[in-house]
Amino acid sequence: MSKHIFLLLVLSLNTFYAFAQNGSISGKVIDAKAETIIGANIVIEGTTVGAATDLDGNFVIANVKPGTYTLVVSSVTYKTQTIADVIVESGKRTNLEITLAEDVAELQEVVVTAKKEIATDVNLISAIRDSKLVVSGISSEQITKLPDRDAAQIAQRVPGITIADNRFIVVRGVPQRYNQVMINGAIGPSTETDSRSFSFDLVPAGFIDQMLIYKSGTPEQPGDFAGGLIQVITKNVSAENFTKIGFGVGYRQNTTFRSFNSTEGSSTDFLGFDNGFRNLPETFPATNQLQASGRESSLRERAGKSLTNNFALMQNNAPVDFGGNFTTSQTFNIGRVEVGNYTSLAYSKSFKNFNAEFNRYNEFLNGTLTPRFNFTDNSSTEEVRVSALHNWDFKLNNNHRIEFKNFFVQLGEDRTTVRTGVDYVQLPNFDRQNYEYYYLSRGIYSGQLQGTHQLGNSKFTWMGGVNRISKSEPDYRRFRTLRDQSLSGTEEPYFMQLPPNSNLFDASRFWSSLKDVSYSNGLNFEHKFGDTDNKRAPVLRAGTLVEYRTREFDARYLSYLAPDPSTVQDIITLPLADIFAPANIDRNDGLAIEEGTNSSDSYNGTNQLMAGYAGGSFPLGQFDISAGLRVEYNVQTLKAVSNQGPVNVENEVVAPLPSLNVAYNLSDRSLVRLAYTRSINRPEFRELAPFLFYQFELDANIIGTPELKTAYINNIDLRWEMYPNPGELISIGGFYKSFKDPIELYNQIVGESPQFFYSNSPEATSYGVELELRKSLASLGVSKFLRNTSLNVNAALIKSEVDVGAGATNQARYRPLTGQSPYIINAGAYYKDDQSGFSANIAYNVFGKRIFVVGDVLYPTWFEMPRNMLDIQVAKEFGGRYEVKFNAQNLLNANYAFRQDSNNDNKVQKGEPTMRGYKVGAQFAVSFSMRLSK
Repeated sequence: MSKHIFLLLVLSLNTFYAFAQNGSISGKVIDAKAETIIGANIVIEGTTVGAATDLDGNFVIANVKPGTYTLVVSSVTYKTQTIADVIVESGKRTNLEITLAEDVAELQEVVVTAKKEIATDVNLISAIRDSKLVVSGISSEQITKLPDRDAAQIAQRVPGITIADNRFIVVRGVPQRYNQVMINGAIGPSTETDSRSFSFDLVPAGFIDQMLIYKSGTPEQPGDFAGGLIQVITKNVSAENFTKIGFGVGYRQNTTFRSFNSTEGSSTDFLGFDNGFRNLPETFPATNQLQASGRESSLRERAGKSLTNNFALMQNNAPVDFGGNFTTSQTFNIGRVEVGNYTSLAYSKSFKNFNAEFNRYNEFLNGTLTPRFNFTDNSSTEEVRVSALHNWDFKLNNNHRIEFKNFFVQLGEDRTTVRTGVDYVQLPNFDRQNYEYYYLSRGIYSGQLQGTHQLGNSKFTWMGGVNRISKSEPDYRRFRTLRDQSLSGTEEPYFMQLPPNSNLFDASRFWSSLKDVSYSNGLNFEHKFGDTDNKRAPVLRAGTLVEYRTREFDARYLSYLAPDPSTVQDIITLPLADIFAPANIDRNDGLAIEEGTNSSDSYNGTNQLMAGYAGGSFPLGQFDISAGLRVEYNVQTLKAVSNQGPVNVENEVVAPLPSLNVAYNLSDRSLVRLAYTRSINRPEFRELAPFLFYQFELDANIIGTPELKTAYINNIDLRWEMYPNPGELISIGGFYKSFKDPIELYNQIVGESPQFFYSNSPEATSYGVELELRKSLASLGVSKFLRNTSLNVNAALIKSEVDVGAGATNQARYRPLTGQSPYIINAGAYYKDDQSGFSANIAYNVFGKRIFVVGDVLYPTWFEMPRNMLDIQVAKEFGGRYEVKFNAQNLLNANYAFRQDSNNDNKVQKGEPTMRGYKVGAQFAVSFSMRLSK
């Protein structure tokens, strides 16, 4: 990484020397009050050669051939000015001071309609510079240059960020459970049943104005984070009215027009939810009724016959991916109140099919591995996404504003997996063909009502928010079939494996539902001393936050079995569509159902958070100091049942969380930051609940641990930043984190399958360095190509260590944190020609190997191996209203590989086995958009 940056600097210097015989034009642009104008454009008339003013109003047009030129200077709300007879001499710099006059007509219109734009790279970099914190981010302007479809894909372009399971953000190698998510200033929900995580694939890329990742804390922010606090700011009312529509189609390698497995679904699957087709019948007996009945009872027979027989495997060719969107932004007046509305609707349907190897091995002995099983999974997934963004802005006057923001996504995932292979322990002389029919429906609503009120030097902001998560897994079917290996290659059918008692993987049907609702409100006060326009003026801040959250989870499952196995031998060899038909559910000589639900398969939880803070910032010479204290009082309750009886968890924690951020201004373009933050990390409901869930993909169970403790983290950051020009940034930083009682996912062998569980490690540390370079090549002035090209490169080197303690058994005492990559590299090159409307962009991403799940001697640790990802986008605008884009993702068709550390040395060496591996194929898409009005 450092070599690449060094070469870039060397090439830049060589170019400067090569064109030393040319001259340059420099200067400063101010207004009538002698205040600098940021982002003014200075262009040599008749060319595309020019520059923009930086944060101090300065500009430089380098490598200009000797001669006489005319400059055109423009900026929003100012009259365009033409400066003639600007003389450039060889090897000399011509310096100008330019004063622009306000455009009164345009200024009047701006008072009515203009909004503070935060979507550009220039504004993002300006916000990073002015922030009191260590923060990184990405703007809507950069998002539009990438083929990324959702917030998860976007986030991996930010320094120190990787993505787990294609939807969870890992900050600085710290697992996703250590992140805090905020949507438009309100705390976001945990979207997952089995972990404390927010699924960023739920947020469409087109809905995002900015994504900011705060790596140090302040008293104003929630204290429950260690990796980063991720702030997602959705799009809002634009400076101009417009309506826009778009649509697109996509092709995926090895999927589109190829064989694709599926099962019968509901008539509303195309909208991302099931209409009840997969639900239990309304008259289906309650759990206790079935459990109290006998296997040969008429109640069980009637119940079994009433179940939908949807086990037939259907095969078709996958169509193209497709999607469309509609967006409108309108501003109008109601009396003296300026009202704005931004509405965006989006729909997409995509298909993915791939083959995955899935292996497991017995204990590593004498340098050899004995296979436990070898399988190949054929996985076909259809995904539907319906999204809506509906935001209102009410500007009462220049000092008072109210905003109402609404975000909704409904996502449906229909997955069919056929697993073939051999289990070398259970019935090793039989070929296996196992099946998974899985449907998942997820919905998220996030709404905020916010107010901002400026009263002289004081500002009050308030917020009321609600988040609602719903998740449904209706009729999750898993079953296994076998055939004697001596019959391989024949037309002899496989037979259904029926369990002696109900379980989660043999002829099993599973239903679950989750509802998570949170309500929050906050009040913030800020008073600025002195000139309110002075960014370094002392500020006093104080505020409160209250959040109340509830979660309800219920699960139920049952299995088919044979009261008399001798009577079903003909039934279990029937086609899949016929085995579980109502005619074969017979208490005398057929199949029966058996309830497997346990009392531990449901839980209810509440969490009440009350927080208050006080702090402020003030200058001290070249220093800017921001400090304060946040105190959080949190009560977490959980009601569940385990095999040992009722589980009642009540965790009451009072956490004082101090923070300190110090910036030293080396010059007007560079500074050094030093930050300290104390933060916490609370267990999630699911991590506490003793609910056992079988995961078909990994052939493993997951269970919670009621004894989990809250983790505490000390965070230290040091970063140097330089801002050469607007939209440009160079930064180098380091960080250190120490954890007390970190929560991690472990593995143990229970019976024949691994069982994942959550536990506290005694302590851990994580430290590393980050580098970021955002640079325009316009200053080279060599060619039109370079003037229109910019680079974005960032990298991170990270090391972590978990100390399991001196009493560690069957595992190494020291190892990396789960999910931590030793290195992360992102690189992108972006070209845009405003005159022709043509743009082309290329982006690259790679991360180092990381622990997927912690193991021990008997079941060694799994590592997720590096993936090299390469994406490109080419776009062309026509007539200011039309745009065509071509996107290509995963061009290298990266291998998703999970390998086992067989000798437990925390390394994955050549020859160590692949536990799971697959390639999803490159993806290509073409889209068209059109502005209907302005």
